[in-house]
Amino acid sequence: MFETMKEEIEPALELPKSTSVGCTCRRLRRMARLVTQLYDEALSAHNLTIAQFGLMTTIAEHRARPAKDISIGVLANVVGLDPTTLNRNLNTLQRQKLVDVRPDKNDRRVRTVALTPAGRQRLKNAVPAWRAAQAELERRLGPEAVSELNDSLDRSRDRLIATLQPSAKTGANASHSGAPQA
Repeated sequence: MFETMKEEIEPALELPKSTSVGCTCRRLRRMARLVTQLYDEALSAHNLTIAQFGLMTTIAEHRARPAKDISIGVLANVVGLDPTTLNRNLNTLQRQKLVDVRPDKNDRRVRTVALTPAGRQRLKNAVPAWRAAQAELERRLGPEAVSELNDSLDRSRDRLIATLQPSAKTGANASHSGAPQA
């Protein structure tokens, strides 16, 4: 009797065969994990992950601009992370003394982040390993495939951003630049 009631309450779930699943998100996440492994392996000698390298690169790129320091809110928008996740990532870099998080000079309620001298040196030392990972990905997939993949991802990101709410658009568009992104 219990089995009959369960079937009435929970209709059988029909799952598609794994070979027929057309889930774009699953494909992107799997590819992202594979590519992340390749970059993380290359950067491991510098005690960095590709996520940390990407944050440090973004902070360094912003440092070259007139405003110098970047607020945590702007950094979160540029890298596409919510501030809570970004703070967790920054805490790791702070413990390693690679970044400094401090109140903004103009608005003490806003926290800004900058690379420390040790962070700038670690980033500088890690760039050749990042370049080697880039070259290895191109060797494995082919330069044309990597270029096509990057173009497709950029176009797709821009199209998706264009469909988001206006408040999400402004910060997300800031992540598109001509600089290499990690």
